Amino acid sequence: MKRSTALFKLATLAALACLCQGAAAQAQWQWRDGSGHMVYSDVPPPPSVPLASVIKAPGRFAGTLRPLEAAPSAVAPASPAGVAAGIQPAPKGSEPKGNGKAESTASAEEAFEKRRTARLKAEADQALKDQAAQERQVRCARMQNYAVALQQNRRVAVSAPDGSAQHLDDEQRQAELQRTGASLEQNCV
Repeated sequence: MKRSTALFKLATLAALACLCQGAAAQAQWQWRDGSGHMVYSDVPPPPSVPLASVIKAPGRFAGTLRPLEAAPSAVAPASPAGVAAGIQPAPKGSEPKGNGKAESTASAEEAFEKRRTARLKAEADQALKDQAAQERQVRCARMQNYAVALQQNRRVAVSAPDGSAQHLDDEQRQAELQRTGASLEQNCV
């Protein structure tokens, strides 16, 4: 039993070591040097290596971006396409003034908060409307049941002014039936 547990632990450790080695290998740079040989390295290629020769860069698409220290020197002018793609740094003094990232983030957060507040208000209004509609349906169902009871001549009692139960006679039943019918037409149709 002890031997199989030890073998299992050893196999698990070996598998983890292989996985770690594979992850380290994936975080390497790959490029072809001037003579066409494949070069693997943990450091970026020197600036003399053309960007098109870079095959793999850690965490980036191959051939699209190079680290800042390997960027073209300040002697060569930065092209707008290179700046937009992130390959070349923007020339100094070309940063936007007044509308920086902080302001755009703040305005985006304000816009998000406005949309969120409007959505929450709309949801609360809809919930109130739904609740009112449900209460209306319950009241209408009760009035319809009461009208049916009045039509079927069931014994119906109302509260007298002193709080006692007073049974309706035929005239009072007809008057109550007319009031209930009018209320149904007005509120439940």
